[in-house]
Order: sequence, then structure tokens, then C-alpha cells
Amino acid sequence: MGKTAEIHIYLFGKPEWEFGGEISPETIKSKGDEIRARLYEAADNLKKLSGNGWEHELCLYDIMLAKSTSKAAAEKELAEFGIEEEVFELEEERE
Repeated sequence: MGKTAEIHIYLFGKPEWEFGGEISPETIKSKGDEIRARLYEAADNLKKLSGNGWEHELCLYDIMLAKSTSKAAAEKELAEFGIEEEVFELEEERE
């Protein structure tokens, strides 16, 4: 049996989570810019990973990607693509 690595790339959350209770026209615009940048980065990362054999599926607040590989190999691959650790959560599961 092999191992499967799973990556979760966060997209956005509930407004209460995103804004932390602080709301004004300025905070909405600022959050919009932040979410746009986050989604563009997620799209770039999805393109890189899906082009390298990662299967993906949309979840509630994130994209889940999976590949038959070890966690260590996945970490190396992510580093080679320049995908920052702050934008994903990596897990390894046995099949």
C-alpha cells in the first residue's frame, strides 16, 4: 500500500471570520483586495499542482488536492513550485 498526501488550500471563510467583527466601507474594500490576491494565488497554485498529477476537489472553504506520494515528497514538490507554507495545510494518510 502506498501513501497519499493531501493539501488543503484555504480560499475564504464566513464574513464574521474574515472581518473579525470590524466592518466599515474601508474594511470591506481592504478585505476584497486581500481575498482577490488570495484567490489569484490559489488559482496559480492549483494550476501548478493539477498539472503535476494532483487531483483536486472543491470543499466548503478550501480546495483539497491529493496525490499518491509521501508527505516528505509533497513538501519537496511544494518548495520546488515556490508554494509558501502559509497558504496550505499538508497531511499524509495511508491508503
